[in-house]
Amino acid sequence: LPPHAQENSKKQDKLLAHESGFLGDDYSKLQPDPGNSDWLMYLANPDVLNKSDTFVLDPVKVFLVPEAQQHEIAQADLDKLADYFTKAIKDELEAGHYKLVTDPGPGVMTLRFAITHVEPNGGKTNAVMSGSEAVAAHAVVPVPGASELVPRLKVGSVSIEGEMVDSQSGQVEMAFMTSKSGRRFFSGLKAFQKWGDIDAAFRHWAKNFRERLDKAHAS
Repeated sequence: LPPHAQENSKKQDKLLAHESGFLGDDYSKLQPDPGNSDWLMYLANPDVLNKSDTFVLDPVKVFLVPEAQQHEIAQADLDKLADYFTKAIKDELEAGHYKLVTDPGPGVMTLRFAITHVEPNGGKTNAVMSGSEAVAAHAVVPVPGASELVPRLKVGSVSIEGEMVDSQSGQVEMAFMTSKSGRRFFSGLKAFQKWGDIDAAFRHWAKNFRERLDKAHAS
């Protein structure tokens, strides 16, 4: 292989090593994104993003590292993590004047996201969750002062996976995963010392995702 192809293949292998199982059989379709070396992406056709402006947003799911013990992590923390990211995506789509609906329909795309490789602050010891088992989150209302509480989850090196699915046919139109590690993932923010730091980081990522949609619509 030419040097650039070898480099892309190495990046692809490195990212796929972190797959959670959320994307099912679609990992094999992912290819390095020319516009962002930290993404692997699949598009069913080049025009899918600029033709999509109405979405059903599924609640974000959280995938723990396989070694994490479920009983060591408070369900409220997992719910809060997913709720912050779900709300961040929702707010950004609305800010971009995209339509959010609750029912499938012609031209309506379902957006599914997962936060993967989440682990407790105590580390990865004592395995419990089997493989890629997910913890589906439901919406919760943050309690007053929640932004000041120390999170019990390590999210600095999490990955994000997602897909856009035709709400009627079920066909996957877009799939992706990204796996920047540590502080680089959220563009240089300081270590996550409060829930507010995590919320700000998710909002930053959601804004970048919305800007990707905006760019496709402008082309």
